[in-house]
Amino acid sequence: LFTNLSKKNIKIENQQMEQKITDLENINSKLSQNINELNESVQTSFINKEEGLNDKFNEVSNEFVKIYPEFNIEKVEEKRLELENIATKDVASSIVPDDMMTSSKRTLDSDYDQKGEAYSSDPTFKSTYKESNIYTKYVSPELVQYFAEIIYVTESSSGDTQGTIYVLFDVSNQDGKIQVTNYEIKYF
Repeated sequence: LFTNLSKKNIKIENQQMEQKITDLENINSKLSQNINELNESVQTSFINKEEGLNDKFNEVSNEFVKIYPEFNIEKVEEKRLELENIATKDVASSIVPDDMMTSSKRTLDSDYDQKGEAYSSDPTFKSTYKESNIYTKYVSPELVQYFAEIIYVTESSSGDTQGTIYVLFDVSNQDGKIQVTNYEIKYF
C-alpha cells in the first residue's frame, strides 16, 4: 500500500515537474526571441548612428579640403568664418591669422600700394580649389585622420598656374561637435 501510494505521489510529482519544465522552456524561448530582437534593434540603431557620424566626418573633411586652398584678398574674413564653422579656433586662426586679415584689409583700403606688407604682393592673386583625392584612416569612433592631395588653380597678373598641396588632418568628435582639430602640410 505504501509502495503504491509512494509510486502514485512520485508519478504526480513527475507530471507536475514536467509541466513546470515545459512552461519554463516556453518562457525561455520567448525571452531568447525578445533578446535577439532587441540585439538586432540595437545593432541597427548603432550602425545607423555610425553611418550618420561617418557622413558628418566626411562632410567636414570635404568642406575643409575645398576651403583650405581658397584665397581671395577680398574674402579673407569669409574664409576665416567658414573655417571656424568646421574647425577649432586654433586651426582656423593658423590658416587665416589675424595679421593676414589686417594686411588684406589695409591692402584693399590703400589702392594696393603696400606691396611689401601684404600676404600677396599681387592684389589680383586668387587661388581656387580644383579637385582632390582624399584618403581616410579610421582611428576611433571619435577620431578619423585624412590625407588629402589637393589640386588648386591660381590666377594672378603673372598668369594662371596649377599647383598641388598635401594636407594631413584630423577630424574629431569633441562633445558632439565634429570639427578639424589638427592639420599639417606635407612636402614631397
